[in-house]
Amino acid sequence: MVIPNDVQIFFWFTGTLLAVNVLAMALFVLFAKLPESRLKEMIQNIILELDTFADEMGNKEKRDRAIQQINEILGWRKFVIPSALIGWIIDMEVAAIRKMQSLNLSNRTATREITLAELKQLALQSKSGLWSAAQGIGRDVKLYLHWSAGHYGQFFDDYHINIDQDGSIYITTNDLSQSKAHTYKRNTAAIGISLACCYGATTDNLGNEPPTSMQIESMSQVVAVLCKTLDLTVDIYRVMTHAEAANNLDGLNPNYEENGYPDGKYGPGFSCERWDLWFIPGTAKGEGGNVLRGKAIWYQHNGVGE
Repeated sequence: MVIPNDVQIFFWFTGTLLAVNVLAMALFVLFAKLPESRLKEMIQNIILELDTFADEMGNKEKRDRAIQQINEILGWRKFVIPSALIGWIIDMEVAAIRKMQSLNLSNRTATREITLAELKQLALQSKSGLWSAAQGIGRDVKLYLHWSAGHYGQFFDDYHINIDQDGSIYITTNDLSQSKAHTYKRNTAAIGISLACCYGATTDNLGNEPPTSMQIESMSQVVAVLCKTLDLTVDIYRVMTHAEAANNLDGLNPNYEENGYPDGKYGPGFSCERWDLWFIPGTAKGEGGNVLRGKAIWYQHNGVGE
């Protein structure tokens, strides 16, 4: 029996579409398993920008705009990468970003604003657990200082403490000895403290949401209270910015060289990774940590943490 031409075309079209979808899905799985790359980072940045400036748009329109911008980045490669694959990648990245940007419901219930006096009590309750964990790895309790690279008012569960634009302090746990993913291979017996700011910041410009003076003072007070309560001296070996940790200024060297960074160094002194608080408004590059520690010491001398 002879199959009509239009039926042949239908089967050919359906088979081709199925093959393309199977190929696209295979490529998507491969993409998901690849290490972080410049293209992947650009896709994430595009989606973040679209979510920021087009929150009132429908999801389909945002998705279509994202695909259009990604095709512009791909150039001639867009002809060999199906739009369906790009759509799946966008969906995956949006889901990952949403997960990163928002605490889940259970964590939201744990996130609450506290005073310095309440922070002191929490530190006292967590002190034994922190020091037990620290002794288990042969070093002191540590404080690591970050900014979130998010918006004012946007808090992350990666940090024990988030500090908002007005200096208000929020905790995401009732146990400061809980290990959280804030600083690469330095999370045991370490408290992560972050300023909610610096969305869109670059190493040359802190952007439209830089650290505010109230955030800087509040972070310094938090450091003063925690160091006093946990019997820590305020120095670079116990209180570090993320930038200083990335530069390996404490000498811990958590095998950065395995990732292609010689001498255990990959921070802003050598490239552009992990440069949180490398500088803050009004300071030179590299001085952010010194200013924060200096302020914390001043606050201790003036009774904060007693």
